[in-house]
Amino acid sequence: MLRILLYVAALICLFGGSIVYGGNAIGAWDPLPPAPTPPPAVKVHHTKPTKSKPPETAPAPAPVRRKTPAEKAWVRSANGLCRESRSGVQTIVAQATDAGSFSGSVALFERIRSYNKEMNDRFLAQKVPASYRPQIAKLRVLFAKEEHIFDLMHQTLQRTRNMKPFFRLSDQLTYVALDETDLISNLGAYGCDVDLPSLFGVHY
Repeated sequence: MLRILLYVAALICLFGGSIVYGGNAIGAWDPLPPAPTPPPAVKVHHTKPTKSKPPETAPAPAPVRRKTPAEKAWVRSANGLCRESRSGVQTIVAQATDAGSFSGSVALFERIRSYNKEMNDRFLAQKVPASYRPQIAKLRVLFAKEEHIFDLMHQTLQRTRNMKPFFRLSDQLTYVALDETDLISNLGAYGCDVDLPSLFGVHY
């Protein structure tokens, strides 16, 4: 679920900051890339000004469609679940006693992964208006993709402490989260929107 993905991204930052796994794990000792080649100079051609055309009249905006009572009810429920998922993950993170170690961070990731699946199921179990069913069908596919990436991240942590594959998967997870955000926000559930700058300003 979207809000959980935000906190998983913050958890990924915690992995990078608190786990000692060697500089090469994230390319810390890789040589710097060469400086980019400056673009060639562009010759400016001076041309005589031409008469500007009169501005065209903009078409009238389309009337805004009002939401039905069933759609409004879904939006309220979705926003409530997104708020609940955020506070739920805050509680899980606050209760973690050993997140500074590798094993403790893995255990925290496992708890968030489990909670994410639970909230996904609850989100999809909401009563969906007929007009929203095509979008919710797409959201169901995104949730399945999200959970698959979670599973791959978990398997990566079980196999190795080399975090490169983990962070590559986290990038994929971010793209899925953004797709979920667009879809859910377009349905009117703005409480589930993504604010990436504030996300990475979160400190536990």
